[in-house]
Amino acid sequence: MKKIISSLLLFFALQAFSQEKTSIELNYPIPSGDNFISNYDGLVDVGIKYRFSDKEAFAFGVSLNANYLTYSLNGSDISFKTKNYNFQPRIFGELKLKGIPRLHPALGLGYTFMQFNSSGSAFDEEIGEINSNESESLSGLNYNISFSFDITKKVFAQVQYDGIKLSSTPEGVPDSKYNTTANFIKLGLGYRF
Repeated sequence: MKKIISSLLLFFALQAFSQEKTSIELNYPIPSGDNFISNYDGLVDVGIKYRFSDKEAFAFGVSLNANYLTYSLNGSDISFKTKNYNFQPRIFGELKLKGIPRLHPALGLGYTFMQFNSSGSAFDEEIGEINSNESESLSGLNYNISFSFDITKKVFAQVQYDGIKLSSTPEGVPDSKYNTTANFIKLGLGYRF
């Protein structure tokens, strides 16, 4: 049964790529704004888009982005590192401008799943060394605005803005705008199949 499912997935993936409706992208995520993620360093964001409806003036499709960010705090008595993984499935609509055919503005709406893994140690004079390993998951609504520009028929450059509104905060964390929103600007390149 596993071989049949694997074969079907491979077949559908090859079909998607052969129809020139699929694109892949590599972006650099930059946390922005005054929110809980603004102190993180963006490392990489990868994405895939599939256009299931491609008309003369617009296209509709689904996309999936995954990105990786880190945060470090190092001092004389503390060493702490957090790794953040985000998964962003969404639907999108893309305009095809007749006057500027190489420019493609798009809007997307989806959901973001955030995974935080933290580890570190601190020294307290009364207790001694304290070691910690923690993991936490957050999620919320994601909206996306992007502009891609065709460099060639297959290669494009893009800039994106992602806004995330978390559905809830962890226990003990105030339910404020700072703690419930996250924003990213992503700069990248893509390739259309």
